Amino acid sequence: MEPFFQFRTAEFTDNCQTTVHQQGGLLHAESAWQSAKGQLLFNDYFLEGFQLTVLKGHLTQALQLELAVERPWTAMLYQLDGELSSKSCASRPLHMGQGHQNMVGDEMETNYYTFQGQHYDCCTAHVEPAFFAQLVNGNEEWLSLHQTRLAQHQPFVMMPPGAAMSPTQRALVQQIAACPYGGALKKVFLEARFLDLFIEQQTQLVQLRTRATSRDRDIMYAVRDFLDTHYAEPPSLLALARQFGTNDFKLKKGFRELFGTTVFGYIAERRLTVAHQLLTLTDQPVQEVAEVVGFTNAAHFATAFRRKFGHTPSQMRRTPQLHYTDLVNFQ
Repeated sequence: MEPFFQFRTAEFTDNCQTTVHQQGGLLHAESAWQSAKGQLLFNDYFLEGFQLTVLKGHLTQALQLELAVERPWTAMLYQLDGELSSKSCASRPLHMGQGHQNMVGDEMETNYYTFQGQHYDCCTAHVEPAFFAQLVNGNEEWLSLHQTRLAQHQPFVMMPPGAAMSPTQRALVQQIAACPYGGALKKVFLEARFLDLFIEQQTQLVQLRTRATSRDRDIMYAVRDFLDTHYAEPPSLLALARQFGTNDFKLKKGFRELFGTTVFGYIAERRLTVAHQLLTLTDQPVQEVAEVVGFTNAAHFATAFRRKFGHTPSQMRRTPQLHYTDLVNFQ
């Protein structure tokens, strides 16, 4: 079975050894990576319609990897320990902290992911679009969640940052990692646990949707999309609410419930993320970058930047390697 993705970073591929096993109709690839930055063990199980990956290890330094997407997928992500970040997964920044989950779909050919954590432990399920459609088509509530995305084939992130795993999900992931069986029985066991995970996550997605009406939810997404491009000079909260046909109370409450942060917290994160990109990809002076993203005070910009990334904009400019080790922290 063709994998959904391949890592193409020389630091990884040059220090990784893969062994492939096949028994009882189950294809299993075990990849061990080790370097001065730590060690990771990947266990990939290729089943009909999906690929399960269990990743465990430890890292003394952040590890950034280029991931080449071989074919379209919808992924179920479960982060038991450590942190995973991407600045461009599904066309949006993604951060997975300890105990977090998400569902994402990606059509981009190349992504960059940063792995970090003294103890690293995660599980993912990458699902073929056709198989995903088969799973949701029999349930009207699930289909209503995904129908538009299935038709458009566009990248998406389903859950707000910091969406917590349920105890049931944690137990299922642990059962997958510790499967005691072999051969054909292991294949059946992994398929069953995957379906259990899928049902549990779809149930949670339905519950998230029912917290707000369809109209209110659409307004919140429209506000977020507006702020993605108007972060430098955003209107007041009251003006923003009026612009999108709601009131400031509903805007504050609905935005926080859906995205896990306030409107102004989202603006602040967006400004700092864009500032980091400008400092990385352009030669614009630090003062100019601060003004472009909406900071009127250079000292305030430097303080906020250091609080988020651990160093000032000027220090980052003097130390180019910091460009590749920063984690965008969306908690």
